[in-house]
Amino acid sequence: MTAAQRGWLLPPLALFLAAGILLGRAAGSWLYGALGCVLALAGCLMLRGMGRFCACLALALCLGCLRGYFAFHPSLPEEGGYRITGVVCAEVESRSSGQIRTVLTHVELDGVPLAGNAYWTFYADAAPADLLPGRFVSFLGSVYHPSGPSNPDGYDFREELLRQGIRTGVYGSRDLAVDKPGFFSLMGAAAALRHRLTEALTASPMGPEAGAYAAAMLLGNRSLVPREDRTAFSRLGIAHILSVSGFHTGVLIGFLALLFRLLRMPQWLRMVLYALFLSLYVLLCGSAQPVIRASLLLLLMQGGRILQRPRSLVHLLSAVFLVMLLFSPVQLTGLSFQLSFSAVLGLALITPFLSSLRKPENALRRRLWDSLSAGAGAQIGILLPELYAFQELPLLALVLNIPMLAFSALLIGFYWAALAVLPLPGISGLVCRAAGLLTDLMLSAVRFLGQLPGITLWTKAPNLLSAAGFLLLLAGLCALFRWKSRTRGILCASGTLLLTLSLIPLPHLTTEYLQFSVGDADAALLWDRDTVLVMDAGYEDGVLSDYLHRRRLTPTAVVLTHLHADHVMGLRSLREDGIPVSVVYLPEGAEAAAVHPDVLQLLADLRSEGTEFRTLSAGDRIPLPSGEMQVLWPEKGRVRPGQEANESSLVTLLRIRETSLLQTGDLDGRYEMYSAVPANLLKVAHHGSSHSSSEAYLASVHPQAALLSCGDSDRHLMFRERLPEDTVLFSTAAGGMLTVHFPENRSFSVETFLPVPSEESWRQ
Repeated sequence: MTAAQRGWLLPPLALFLAAGILLGRAAGSWLYGALGCVLALAGCLMLRGMGRFCACLALALCLGCLRGYFAFHPSLPEEGGYRITGVVCAEVESRSSGQIRTVLTHVELDGVPLAGNAYWTFYADAAPADLLPGRFVSFLGSVYHPSGPSNPDGYDFREELLRQGIRTGVYGSRDLAVDKPGFFSLMGAAAALRHRLTEALTASPMGPEAGAYAAAMLLGNRSLVPREDRTAFSRLGIAHILSVSGFHTGVLIGFLALLFRLLRMPQWLRMVLYALFLSLYVLLCGSAQPVIRASLLLLLMQGGRILQRPRSLVHLLSAVFLVMLLFSPVQLTGLSFQLSFSAVLGLALITPFLSSLRKPENALRRRLWDSLSAGAGAQIGILLPELYAFQELPLLALVLNIPMLAFSALLIGFYWAALAVLPLPGISGLVCRAAGLLTDLMLSAVRFLGQLPGITLWTKAPNLLSAAGFLLLLAGLCALFRWKSRTRGILCASGTLLLTLSLIPLPHLTTEYLQFSVGDADAALLWDRDTVLVMDAGYEDGVLSDYLHRRRLTPTAVVLTHLHADHVMGLRSLREDGIPVSVVYLPEGAEAAAVHPDVLQLLADLRSEGTEFRTLSAGDRIPLPSGEMQVLWPEKGRVRPGQEANESSLVTLLRIRETSLLQTGDLDGRYEMYSAVPANLLKVAHHGSSHSSSEAYLASVHPQAALLSCGDSDRHLMFRERLPEDTVLFSTAAGGMLTVHFPENRSFSVETFLPVPSEESWRQ
């Protein structure tokens, strides 16, 4: 292998390792990767020149496949009940739903050590006062295996936990005992210190609000940052400021470099101290992967300068990429990993070319141009993963990023200074108040700009055509290629055009009914050509809004069967994602029924934003492109104020071409016979509850197929016993999202998102 080949081996090795990890993620066995590693290693030893180069790439591919398989398919303990012990190693968060959640390390199940950490949740009015990071806990609970997405493009809870070193979920808190650990836990001690520092910052003279932002930007503890503020930062394209990452680590390194220079320390000592400080900082931030990545990259850069053997940023980035993926292959599918490496890649490949376009003679203008080039390079680098994750282009990002990064660097400096002088009352008061004023200034600007209309461009999710356009654009701007100006112009114009066209939604020419998998809640969608009719919105979990947002769909109308939270609160996610709701249909008397105040407040918020509310009762009809929706219940004037909302739940009959679908909401069994009409498809009432869907009712409807929205597979089995023998049952608990297709001149078909056992096995 020549010196030139060895010099450029790192970047392709990184790419082949990543490809192998993706193969291992989808593989059914580790044997393929192991066999490939043996053959590729033999090739590396026996071949020469280009043959050895190719064998090294094959080895990276097979090694990635092997590592990817074991990382994405870890061994797990048997599900069931255990006496669980462990040390709390993360903040204890209390959610509005009453759920308490945190992370445990040093976990034992009935005295047997568990590999990896565990995600712990339970429900209570409030978390116990002594349940704090660093404490040892013991309780009776159950172990479960975290699941992947059950809806298209859904949140992958399982892989998100794996990226945090968590393999297992534990639930419950019976016989909970909290005490100090009888042994030293490094992660527990770091979490306890992070918690104490957070409390000290929020209790300091800078105030609780500024202290919360100091904890987020120094320690990575964002639990105290309001959701509305996080949304505003995201809309402006500067959300990275709130997440401890390469920028924050770089600011810390900059302060250390200035201090070491003033102290005239020898280079070798600087390197040792850099490594020591960054190791401590990684622990303090909970071993967050962005901090680890940034620390490795900065240490390699500093080491190159000290040894006077600087390497190109592409090679350094490739080296960190390789190390991170060999250590933790599951990071590859994480958005944080993709954004951070894409941003640095943009700095390495695009920024040098943009900087060379103009050479101002004035030093200040030259620095300003270089800063703008760096910002543009990083922004272009993250374009594709950002579009894929958020389907939004923050139009002010390029303008705001440079001044906000400069201001944030100043603010982080004040935060570190405030933290350092907290034990000194006189000095800390001055520094903390200055930090508080700077925080107020930043938040005032962000909150004002974040509410401006038109600051984001909403697109649909990118596809392979988008990737091709992005690669053409990247090739046109890449500093490594010696293209002529005309060639660069053609590549950039072609890439931009292809990328733009790929993000424009195409006309929808078919008809589908989608029953989303949202547990024991209801969220559905009828997508009939250009009409998008939402049928209940589920909980505030983002499932419905994510589906609409990724496809750039705006609801034509929202039909709410009744006003229980598990059917309504998903509208809040639509509002937060900027998806307009122009019309809401409610059953007659819905707002006069017993309704939770949070639901009424949400309806009031929608009204204030211009949403039109209309009521429906038996006999009403709504035309659709491929049929109509007929209302069967409730009857006009028959709803009593204050009654249970389920009793007046809206029942509709959708007629799509030659197929009928009976939508029952949560209709109570006492009134269901008023809407018992024959139908091809039945959306089962009230998640299969025993208080509805009697055998008489099911016999009257006698559907060919029934759709059950529930979160418990046992309910699927129990409800199956009540159905007619020739009715096929599909449930979201077993199959994930259910899609009913209504093809032209043919009967309907039902498709499940997840593979499910055959109907015969369910009956057995």
